[in-house]
Amino acid sequence: MPTRHTGGLLALAIILLALPVLLTPIPPLLDYPNHLARLWLLAGGAAQPPFDRIYAVDLTSVRTNIGIDLLAAALGSWLPTIERFGQCLVLAAVVLPPLGAALLNRSAFGGLHWWLVGLPLLAWNWTLIAGFLNFQIGLGLALLAAAADPALARRAGPAGSFALRAALAVVLLLAHAFAAFFYAGLLAALAFGSGWGALRSPRELGRATLRVAVAVLPVALPVLLAWLSAPALPGAQEDPATQTSWQGGFSLHAKLVTLFSGIAAYKSLLDLAFVALLGLPVLWALATRRLRFHAGLLLAALGFLALAFAVPPKVAGTYFVDARFPIMAVLAVAAALRPELAAPAWKGRRVAEGLLACTLLVLVGLRAAWVGNIWHERQADIASLRRALAHVPPGQAILQVTHAMTVPARRAAPQGRYYGGGGPMLYEHLPALAVPWRHAFVPILFASRGKQPLRVLPPWDEIAGPDNTTAVSVHRLADADHAALPENTEYVRAWRTRFDYVLVLNADQPDDEGPMTMPPELEPVVDEGFAQLYRVRSRAALPLSGAATGGQGREEVPGRRSGAAARVERLSPRSGGGDSLTESR
Repeated sequence: MPTRHTGGLLALAIILLALPVLLTPIPPLLDYPNHLARLWLLAGGAAQPPFDRIYAVDLTSVRTNIGIDLLAAALGSWLPTIERFGQCLVLAAVVLPPLGAALLNRSAFGGLHWWLVGLPLLAWNWTLIAGFLNFQIGLGLALLAAAADPALARRAGPAGSFALRAALAVVLLLAHAFAAFFYAGLLAALAFGSGWGALRSPRELGRATLRVAVAVLPVALPVLLAWLSAPALPGAQEDPATQTSWQGGFSLHAKLVTLFSGIAAYKSLLDLAFVALLGLPVLWALATRRLRFHAGLLLAALGFLALAFAVPPKVAGTYFVDARFPIMAVLAVAAALRPELAAPAWKGRRVAEGLLACTLLVLVGLRAAWVGNIWHERQADIASLRRALAHVPPGQAILQVTHAMTVPARRAAPQGRYYGGGGPMLYEHLPALAVPWRHAFVPILFASRGKQPLRVLPPWDEIAGPDNTTAVSVHRLADADHAALPENTEYVRAWRTRFDYVLVLNADQPDDEGPMTMPPELEPVVDEGFAQLYRVRSRAALPLSGAATGGQGREEVPGRRSGAAARVERLSPRSGGGDSLTESR
């Protein structure tokens, strides 16, 4: 198949990947709304009232995982709307990893190939759906840097190569720590070589080991310097005893499910079907002994798979750590293989390769359309949220709760609200959009020491949750002792005294604890289906029946004023009352 045709089909495949992003104002990715709100603050929102008294920005306090944060802070007022900027970041997170794998394959084997047209099928995976933007973009940049490494090494020489690798490692480390690690693994793979000659004798193995060490050293040095100079490391906000956790112990079944995350967009049989179809040419080439491979990249992929089993899910206060390695392994394998259909002398080879490349392009389009359709359906939820939040004045504190669902019930929920059949809630960070939309405070914004360049100021920090905070069931509002609160959601105890509004998500689905009778302190504001909004009213404004029965009314808040002017003017959490976090701990 002519190179120009292959390049054109690969470009079309990349365009098909871009369409779901460009056609979706706010892609329904788990962490994405949280990142979007933080980026808006870093771009200048934190200097505006009321946030100048709620958040402090310190870009020097974090050494890694801040690539998009630095970009937002640097561009500042030059940015378009924050939603358009976010779309550009999601586009990079979708496109760069498969594009980088394709270019690394081209660098390793020479020239373009029909196989590359199918690699955009691998764009959709759990870490993308989870909204790990820095991680996804970092992986793509690491692949692009590795693809350019052989040409850079030839032109720059040993000393120049060392300097260039170190500089690229700094950029990748700023993007994400795993990006620098992935880059080191890819450089080690390229240094090992494309064949198995290094395993033939101890001498050859020693030489290969030396080449690998020389290749990895320029990456290790910036990582070491960042670690030594960091004011705080990720997880510094947690008890050292809980920074790393196996969450119930090692489970082979859980690890196998984690491996599936490298190819699963929505943990569906369709995910398996698409990737299986991509694998058919590889199996054919293997059976006919026409499968070319790069030994170093295959060994790197095996190493990433081993780490997926060996690493616990939680490390340094960060969750889903083991789920980062399967996608690295998938991308490394894709770059390491080059299947051939038939012998070069076969006259119909070019036609067959052209047909196969077109078939792969169709598969890329079908998978992108499937994901895009789910994203389009979930825009109704975001529209519902926008309408509900329109009733919130600036400077208010909003508590998010949800209609919680059992695993069987989640399988019947609208597609895209949960990851696969009963997985995590993909909508739980949507309330963070209240930050740029309504200039309101939410307790779920990522602002952990050592991980994000954002700090919550007192007294707002008393009702701010850590990175792994979640939306609790709406029934927790009626618990007298709050004994059933999940870990890291203690701020919910203060909903009567420290929050102005309660936002109920997933409200169009049944809660697994049954119908909920709202406490008398909550006044319905609007019901938009997916999102419901309630105002927290003062004890003086409680219905007579609630006050007479001694319901769950709260203490009168000293100095509380009424009216729109007072609501806008109140720029700090409510004080007073016996329900504050500092008193309940």
